[in-house]
Amino acid sequence: MTDDLLTAGELAELDRLRRHLAFRTATDAQGAQASRRRGQSPEFVDHRPYAPGDDLRRLDWNVLARSDQTVIKRYRAEEEAAVRIAVDVTGSMGIGEPPKLPLALKIAAAVAYLALSDGERAQVASLSRRGVDLSPAKRGRGQFGALHALLGRFDADPPGEESPMPDATMGELLRRCGRSGVLVVITDALAPRGDIDAWPRALVRAKASGHDVRLIQVLAPDDIDPPWDSDLELVDAETGGTVDVTFDAEARAAYAHRLEALVAALREGCRRARASYARAQSDEALAPVVRRLAAGGID
Repeated sequence: MTDDLLTAGELAELDRLRRHLAFRTATDAQGAQASRRRGQSPEFVDHRPYAPGDDLRRLDWNVLARSDQTVIKRYRAEEEAAVRIAVDVTGSMGIGEPPKLPLALKIAAAVAYLALSDGERAQVASLSRRGVDLSPAKRGRGQFGALHALLGRFDADPPGEESPMPDATMGELLRRCGRSGVLVVITDALAPRGDIDAWPRALVRAKASGHDVRLIQVLAPDDIDPPWDSDLELVDAETGGTVDVTFDAEARAAYAHRLEALVAALREGCRRARASYARAQSDEALAPVVRRLAAGGID
């Protein structure tokens, strides 16, 4: 890929959007993440079910007395939120007209810039056939160049073996992350073997680990409306295998139905994970995508 992901004009637009897009997360333990503000108490957010091994000091004894439910208090740790931006670089992200990965990397760079500009720690990760490559955490706008350059070197997997399932890759990412934080996932959500529930399972797994999840699905125009007709030989972007198909009106309708089912499954997975969902098209400009993210994931 290129090292020039964001233009000066796009950076200026991001500066204008900063006030509308805050990255905040929650932690199970009051004071588990250090605050730079003295004399402030962390803000209570919600509860989660007690799990064996949890610190009993975090139990909400009032809830236990009222309902016999054992739940753990969770608090907002705004100052020390770790913003992790995970970019799917499996083979399907490198195809489309235009390919999906260039816009995905621009979105990742934009999120990193916004996080660093707000004083948050930020990391970027590639999710590939080989597994997870997670960068060291950076803080401060002066560190944006390092993350920007790293993202510029991300490239899509060449054809070869099939990629692992997203929930397995997510499990590896969560283990590498350690402490929970904000997790922004950028993917086309096209999983191996056409499993439309694979990415929803991964999102729910991330939420169960305590992360505040944001999903951005990037599709190419020909993912949405394939320009195909008649008899075709299709090439699998991951394995390089081929299959002969007849893309007639019936096949087009079946494809559209399958895509609708995928988006519906993603939305449901985001609902279950209390995650925001936004969709982007690979031929659109960056600013509208970031505005949708700032509006809470409306697509």
